[in-house]
Amino acid sequence: MNIGKIDKQVLKIINVAKTVRKVSLGDRESKLKQEACYRISGVTGIPLSELQQLTVNASFDNITFLKALSNKFHYNMAHSIKEQPEHLLNIYSKVEKPTAQHLNILRKTNDSFESLEKIFSLAKDKEALQFVEDLQYNELRHSNFASKIIVDLLSSRNADRYIANTERYSSYLELNADNKDAAKNLDKLIETGKFSRFRFDAQLAVKNLFKKQRVETAMAGKTKDLEIMYSKDREGFLKNIIKNFMPAKCTPKEETKAVVVEMYGSLNSANSQLRNAIVERFRKPASADNTKEIAEMQKLFARIDTDKDANIFIQKAISKDLRLNSIAELNEIIDTVPLKKANIFFNNTKRIIEKTEGEERKTALILEMENPFYEAKNQKKHSAKMVRMFADNTVEKDDIFTKAYKIIENKINQYRYSKLSA
Repeated sequence: MNIGKIDKQVLKIINVAKTVRKVSLGDRESKLKQEACYRISGVTGIPLSELQQLTVNASFDNITFLKALSNKFHYNMAHSIKEQPEHLLNIYSKVEKPTAQHLNILRKTNDSFESLEKIFSLAKDKEALQFVEDLQYNELRHSNFASKIIVDLLSSRNADRYIANTERYSSYLELNADNKDAAKNLDKLIETGKFSRFRFDAQLAVKNLFKKQRVETAMAGKTKDLEIMYSKDREGFLKNIIKNFMPAKCTPKEETKAVVVEMYGSLNSANSQLRNAIVERFRKPASADNTKEIAEMQKLFARIDTDKDANIFIQKAISKDLRLNSIAELNEIIDTVPLKKANIFFNNTKRIIEKTEGEERKTALILEMENPFYEAKNQKKHSAKMVRMFADNTVEKDDIFTKAYKIIENKINQYRYSKLSA
């Protein structure tokens, strides 16, 4: 058998198959062009001969784009947007290599082909097309002037700046989406040095925050205050305090809102975690007027921001689940106890607080803090809420090992405190 002869025959068959496939694809492409031209001519009124001449060397992507233009043309005319066919032809001629971005922009626009022609004339590269697509899908998605603003931005002397760093201007554009002069005004802000990204980011964040009915009800009239001092941490705190302390269906008193704004403004990355933990730990029914408790919260925050020992005590109180009914009660305790000593003998202090109240508590906190086995004369009755949150209020019974541990721990703490007091 002649192997070389067989190889030549196989090669010949493959080449014939390639030729047949090429002819087949050519016929398919030709048929597609013909069908597209007939349809487009019928929809747009453009003479068939003109379309056939225009698409002689058109690729599959070109024909797909032309069909999409035709469909959009038909849609606009059906929705009373008067169109001129020459704009369609101009767009087709200018976009030599249509991409998915071109098709996406075409589908998304609600404006005329005249505006679309301007956009495609200006957005000539991938970055510019992405810029247009992003604006259509995000910042200007609800705008009545989307195409005009996009054209103005692309025509601006600052166009390169906008395309390269869209995120920097996104809040401004979203806030001004229905201002037909948005681009012109943005140019002025930039060129006069008055543009502030923080300002517009804050405005947009607070605007979106106020879309929540609960926030709008709780903080009516405080928009500007919240914008001026805005940060992501402060937004989180505001949501937290509204959820856990503010009435759900009525506007709080002005003094209450003023206190919340003050706490919002003094919050920072260093104190936010502890503040939020306090809000969640002492949450109150949303239907109640918590004006007094919010005022007590402000007092507590001011104390722990300026008093290191108070800060440590509150952190321990939260982490070790100190059982108290209110922030007011907590404030009374930190005003009573010597905090350095209370922090060292925290377990003893916790025991006294949870077993006592009133004058008995005050006396015990002064005289019995070094006693690890203190028992109250009048056992404190916890609220139903406290019973649900923690173990029920039964008398502890320590075994011999627990007693030994408490004695040793107490001796160590007495030594630590003596060194501190020396």
